[in-house]
Amino acid sequence: MLLNIKISIGGELVKAASIEVDDYKLEELTEEEKESAMEIVVRNWADRNLQIEWEDVEEGEEEEEA
Repeated sequence: MLLNIKISIGGELVKAASIEVDDYKLEELTEEEKESAMEIVVRNWADRNLQIEWEDVEEGEEEEEA
């Protein structure tokens, strides 16, 4: 099975990837179990590939956006 992943920010595609899952690993699973397994695969991919950073900026210290 091939899972296609697309990441968009503000409606703009910023990353696309595909993950191959061996069909034999899913053969004996129910549809609900397959869906859960695919969600785990996608979440693991996201954990490895996505980063979100932020910092607390005090009022008056804001940097001008370019």
